[in-house]
Amino acid sequence: MRRFGEQVLAADPLRRAKVVKWLEAGLDAVDAQRLTREALSRSHPGGPTIVIALGKAAPAMARGAAAMVDVIGGICVSDHLEPVPAMLRSMVGDHPVPGKASFEAGAAVVDTVINAPRDARIIALISGGGSAVCESPRPGVGAEYLDMVTRTLLRGGASIEELNLVRGHLSSIKCGGLARAAGRVIDTFVISDVGRADPAVVASGPTIPAPADPIGARDVMTRHHIEIPPSIWEAMTIETGPVGQPSVTLLADGLDAASAALTAAPSIHQKWLWGEWLGGEVGSCLNRFLARAGPEITIGVGETVVEVTGSGTGGRNTHAALMAAKRLAGTDDLFVSFATDGVDGESGSAGAIVDGTTIQRGGDPDQALADFDSGSYLARTGDLLVCPPTGTNVADLWILWRQRPAAT
Repeated sequence: MRRFGEQVLAADPLRRAKVVKWLEAGLDAVDAQRLTREALSRSHPGGPTIVIALGKAAPAMARGAAAMVDVIGGICVSDHLEPVPAMLRSMVGDHPVPGKASFEAGAAVVDTVINAPRDARIIALISGGGSAVCESPRPGVGAEYLDMVTRTLLRGGASIEELNLVRGHLSSIKCGGLARAAGRVIDTFVISDVGRADPAVVASGPTIPAPADPIGARDVMTRHHIEIPPSIWEAMTIETGPVGQPSVTLLADGLDAASAALTAAPSIHQKWLWGEWLGGEVGSCLNRFLARAGPEITIGVGETVVEVTGSGTGGRNTHAALMAAKRLAGTDDLFVSFATDGVDGESGSAGAIVDGTTIQRGGDPDQALADFDSGSYLARTGDLLVCPPTGTNVADLWILWRQRPAAT
């Protein structure tokens, strides 16, 4: 079944249909349900199991686990509703900023691990988005303060590493906090949205202990002009007890999706896999990508940051796509920016496919970029990639398809 709305094909049906197939191949390669099932078929020792599934891929991962192990209970928390095994409680948390639903989910998750039977194994199925949808602030950290900090860092263009460092010092769940609450090691399976970085970064590592670094967290907050009252600093510097290191299995990341998409591209083309993580400020990253891309098809993976300067409808992928459309105007080249979870900020889409005709169809893009309103602009031009949540989350894919060799 086609994942994407067909309106995105209208401007160039032949080429865009091919690109959509490449994206579908990338998603198939990081299918969270299949990967979880396969991993547990190899590694699970048997016996009753409690499942804790957190993040955007949580429902799919939970279904994969239930196909292989004796699940006697647990909880699944995501940012959307999907079918989950009957023995699991299903909850929807807030995303990208934790709210009331996230705090309710956090309390339920902590309660689940505390009350898990001692003769049952606990496994954690972790994916990107888990930081926001499931939260339990440290004593002394109010929900309003946590909301303010998260929004400030997101709108200020903080990196995922910076965001997770701060979250880890304001939360009683993150950076191994959930394992400490359980009082035991929780073996962990990860679908990563941060590339080959430490899996502890995914969802702020609720089951993977990390060294405390309150000074580093304070420095990030200070750079973003966030006030730290004495009571908050006291909470950030609470000493946490030790917990053993779990076994951690990385099931997939964005490189797997990018490689599969590249393989699906036609072999007659010169194809390049971008050799670095797409990160940092979106404009600078796009400049590097366009300048250094190969002569025909180049596919990269990563997650850029955007400083939100307006109140429009946009996301980092539509923002990147509209910036690229300006650069491609009048050429025969094509550019794709795609959120593999199917959700690109507030754009109402998963990203966009743009080409040399996009600006001709949409007019001046500068005001839309200034207002962070790329989603509205690209909706008018028919370039949005629209799909339901994909059930996985391995960051963003960028594709540049040049129609003539790059200048030498």
